[in-house]
Amino acid sequence: MKRKIRQERESEIIEGFYQLAKEVGLENASIAKIGKFLNIPPSLIMHYFPNRDFLIQALIRYILEHYQLIYEPIIEHLNVSHKLDVQELVGRLFSREWNLLFDDGVFYSCYALIFRDKSIRAAYKNLHLALRRTLEDILNQDSAFAEMDTRQLAEQIYVVVEGAYYYLAMIDDEEEYQEKLQYFKKQVLGLLQDEVNAEFRR
Repeated sequence: MKRKIRQERESEIIEGFYQLAKEVGLENASIAKIGKFLNIPPSLIMHYFPNRDFLIQALIRYILEHYQLIYEPIIEHLNVSHKLDVQELVGRLFSREWNLLFDDGVFYSCYALIFRDKSIRAAYKNLHLALRRTLEDILNQDSAFAEMDTRQLAEQIYVVVEGAYYYLAMIDDEEEYQEKLQYFKKQVLGLLQDEVNAEFRR
C-alpha cells in the first residue's frame, strides 16, 4: 500500500512538473513553483525528489512512457497478423501524434541539459535506445525482417526520424512542411524496402 501511495504521489509531482514546464518553460519550473502549482509544500516534493536533477531524470522516463504509446496500434496489429504494415509504421513514426504525446518545447529543453550533466545525458541515451529497441522488436516479429540486422535498421530509421523532427519543427509553412515530410517518409520506406529486397535476393 505504501509503495502504491508513493508511486501515485511521484506520478502526480512529475505530471505537475511537466504541465508547469509547458506553461512557463523548463528553466522557470522550480521546485517552489511546482509546489505552488500543485498546492503542496516544496518539502514534500523534495521528500520524493531530493533536487531538480532527480525530477528531470524522472521527467525523461515520463517522456519515454508517453513516446512508446506511438507503437501501440502497430504492436496490436502484429499480435494478430504477425505481419508488419510498413505504411502504417512509417505513418506513425512521422505522425504529429508525437506532439500530442509530449510537448516538443519541454523535450528539447531537457535535451539541452545533456551538455552539462552526465546523468541527464545517460538518461536521454537510455530513452533513445529504448525507442530503438522497441522498433527492433517490432521488426523482428515479421518473418520478412527476422533474418536481417534489425538493430542496424532500427538505428538507421531513427537517425532519419529524429533528424526530420528537429528540422520540421522550424518550418511554419504547411505546404513546405508536407513536402519535406513526404521526402523523409520515402527515405524510411526506402530503407525498409531495400532491406527486404536484399534479403529476397540472397
